[in-house]
Amino acid sequence: MQKPTKIPTISLSNSPESQKKLKLVFQTPKHKHTSSLITPKASNIKCKPLTTLVSQSKLSISKLMSPSVACLKLNSKHKHAFSEHIPGSNKNSKLIKEKQISSPEKKPTWKNMLLPITSETALQLFSSSLNLHEQTEIISYTEIYYIAYGIPKLKPTLQNNFIFDDDKGDYKIFISDQIAYRYEIKSLMGRGSFGQVVKAYDHKEKKEIALKIIKNRPRFYQQALEEIEILKYIKDKDPNEVYCVVHLLGSFVFRNHMCIMFEMLSIDLYQYIKLNKFQGLPLPTIKKLARQILQALRLIDRYKIIHCDLKPENILLKSITGTALKVIDFGSACFYEKRMYTYIQSRFYRSPEVILGLSYTTSIDMWSFGCILSELYTGRPIFPGENESDQLLCIMEVLGLPPEYLLDKGTRVKLFFDDNKPKIVQNSKGKKRYPGTKNLRDILFECDDGFYDLVEQCLEWDHNKRITPDEALLHDWMLEEDQMQKVKKNIHQRTCSDVNLLNFPKRFDKLGSFIEETSNIAS
Repeated sequence: MQKPTKIPTISLSNSPESQKKLKLVFQTPKHKHTSSLITPKASNIKCKPLTTLVSQSKLSISKLMSPSVACLKLNSKHKHAFSEHIPGSNKNSKLIKEKQISSPEKKPTWKNMLLPITSETALQLFSSSLNLHEQTEIISYTEIYYIAYGIPKLKPTLQNNFIFDDDKGDYKIFISDQIAYRYEIKSLMGRGSFGQVVKAYDHKEKKEIALKIIKNRPRFYQQALEEIEILKYIKDKDPNEVYCVVHLLGSFVFRNHMCIMFEMLSIDLYQYIKLNKFQGLPLPTIKKLARQILQALRLIDRYKIIHCDLKPENILLKSITGTALKVIDFGSACFYEKRMYTYIQSRFYRSPEVILGLSYTTSIDMWSFGCILSELYTGRPIFPGENESDQLLCIMEVLGLPPEYLLDKGTRVKLFFDDNKPKIVQNSKGKKRYPGTKNLRDILFECDDGFYDLVEQCLEWDHNKRITPDEALLHDWMLEEDQMQKVKKNIHQRTCSDVNLLNFPKRFDKLGSFIEETSNIAS
């Protein structure tokens, strides 16, 4: 038997750092002239990472690559690669730690995905972006449109709904986080006793929406179900969105929170007044806003729905550049035959029958409407009570004492009256309010008689005498705009010499003075 023959050393590069040699010791080949390396008896391999070998060698790597070495290249995208010994050597595998081997393929990113994807695909490609709870939760979703890719994740525990809720039951909001693997949270728009409203991007429909996330509490969950029922009823009665009520897009439950989707709107009327530095708005602008609010109230009054929380913050403009609006937030609303709550309406806009404990109807919304009209004109709430007692004193300060027949029926009258005489209480500013010491005419200074009359009819003590939405829409002041439009059309059709504005009724002349002023505000 011949002695083993040594194969000459192969130098892979001329540089000093790359003069390490690959030594291969083989058994004498069976055939005299063969150079095959398929049947070695032993091997002793010292190698650099494959990327270094490829870059430094002038030889074709394929000529040196055995199936076992090819395995190294296939696994080069991993930090660790398994190298099997060449047959005939020790059968145990060695784990070779590669220093830095870059992957020839780019890692998948969410932006490059064709949506939707399945939950299985999401788990396979993006499991590192999901916490342990999400990795289980996502399986129940058949279509994935968005995951919170590349943002920090909370570590779930059994406390506070897997740590997704705070101590009050509100969902913890994080910008760019996902809701139902479809909606991306963009910003927090507002908070309330019910929960929170966020601006979200719907990755399925490719548009922004307002997402109302209800608190994780049984009471608010049930109340949300009633809100959804009313909104669906209104949507069925107003499919073409004629009556200026917010449009319901849908609802779902996510992590024990009821979520309600709405169309995205602009600023509310309080912010609109604030932009005007609380100076009040021109009457033509108020009229355009009032007509739309009355359309909404007309619809819900027709179907015996009580809003129960009408206020400037719950009336939103469609666009900051126009006056088109929608009435929102039916979270406190109820059908007339399903009245359950007695503590309703925001304080500044709370009707006297609610304060005194009388039976209430849809007319409580018309009281709130009257308060809103006054605030739009003056820039300030007409009845800014610090508490319920002070609120009633604010009302009596302007309207005087309520009729005795109302005081005889109220279940809460004794809280505010002794023998039908009001309890005068000093407020936090040290001020005492007395009935009849202010005049509505003085509050609505320099306003049209028609506007004053409309507000006065809204602020009636007796809800049976209060003006209705249908009556308000037919009020003289509300109709003046239509008449004014006819005048403007007539002016354009005639020459200036044929028109003498001094001959028109005084109310037209006064309205005309606002036309130029509001041309850039009212649409």
